[in-house]
This record gives sequence, C-alpha cells and structure tokens, in this order.
Amino acid sequence: MPNAARVAMVREGPVAVLALDHPPGNRLTQSMLQDLFSLVNGLEKDADILVVVVTAKGGRAFCEGLDEVEWAAFSPKEAQSALQRGFEALWALEHLTKPTIAAIEGSCRGAGAELALACDLRFASDSAVFGFPQIDRAWMPSHGGIARLPRMIGRAKALELFLTGTDVAAREAATLRFVERVVPPGQALEVAKATAERLARKPRSAVHAVKRALTEAEEKPYRNRFLLESQYSVQLLWTDAYREAQEKLRRKEP
Repeated sequence: MPNAARVAMVREGPVAVLALDHPPGNRLTQSMLQDLFSLVNGLEKDADILVVVVTAKGGRAFCEGLDEVEWAAFSPKEAQSALQRGFEALWALEHLTKPTIAAIEGSCRGAGAELALACDLRFASDSAVFGFPQIDRAWMPSHGGIARLPRMIGRAKALELFLTGTDVAAREAATLRFVERVVPPGQALEVAKATAERLARKPRSAVHAVKRALTEAEEKPYRNRFLLESQYSVQLLWTDAYREAQEKLRRKEP
C-alpha cells in the first residue's frame, strides 16, 4: 500500500533522520512502532550512523498519540500485546548507544509525547504543544511516560500534567526542562540536524560511553552510578581516540 502509515528513514552522512509519515496527525500505528523498532535495531549495528534525529512529516503535528481507529478495534488481550510492542520500540530508542534528538513541530500529545521522552534531547518549535490527554479517555500514559517524565520535571508537576490533561506550550515545556531548546516555527528539524552533525564530529567512543553511562545509571542505585562512570571512563583510556587527543594536547595543537 503506497499510502500506508510508516516511519521513513533518510541517511544524511553520519546522521539518520527518522520521520513519522501518517498525516494529518502522525498518530502511531502498530506497523509504525514495528518500523521504529526495526530501524532502531538496524541503526545500533550501523557503524556509519553516529546520531539519530526523530521527526515527523507534514509540519502540523509531531505525533498526536496512538491511532485511535486501530486501537478501538483491539480486544483487551490484543491491546496488551500492542502495549508490549510499543514499550519495546521506545525502550530500544532510549537505549540506542547513539545520541537521539527529537525535532518537534506542532502537536506532541499522548504517545507522541512519550516518543519524544524516549529521545535524549528535544528541540521544539515555538508553536509546539505538549500534553497527556489520556486521562479524559479514562486511560493513562502507557508507553513509558509515567516512568520518564517525573525524572525530568519532578513527580508533582508530572502528576499534575497526567491528572489534568492540560496542554503545555513549548516555552513552558522548556522552563519545566521537558524541552532543551525552543526555536522559531519551521526550524526544529534544521536545528536538530545541525546539532546532530556537531555531535557526529566528536570522538564516537567518548560519545557512546557518556550516553551508556548516563542511561544505565538511571536504572541503578545511586552508588552504582559512580561505579558505572568509573568503569566507562577507564575503558576510554585505552582507545585510539583518547591517545590521539592526548598527543594533540601535548603538542598544544588546536
């Protein structure tokens, strides 16, 4: 089906751009989540790709949540299986050893906001709007939002957003530390790609070590986080990139 919803991938040198393609709201279908899972697993093994940008086509919405027509047809058992597939796709994205940046234009709600939360950085257009409207459908965030959002903005504020379903504009989202950067409308992808290219020029061994240490530390008791940091730091001491950097310092090269 040429018009089937999908996640498209474009390679731009060391940067891969994954784009949701399900207009008008880019709502997530099960096939899109499977596409995302497969693409992320492939990118993990792709030595030529160093940074990943997640965005959406159309400009009106990053993602307005799950595909409600598809979801309404599920039995409880089918819905449970669908939730597991969604969890696995976003878990794979969060644990990709390469940095990920969400470039967000327009509406970013429900599972769409949860997709953004699974990325390392979020760059949003000034016109972007975030929200978790599931409560008004007698439901709740189901793709990692309950686990991820409180780590970023605190338990109380996360609870307020989940229980009221209130929308948050991009600048307020930045104040809450949900969004790292707010840019003029239409420029989120451009800024995200520029940042991705900058990250791609950094020593990949160090980039991977920093991300792995941070990601794994969030899942460990406090003291173990220091051990992880030490472990990955020591590993870097034996890399070619580290030795080359030290040689440049010794020669006082720029």
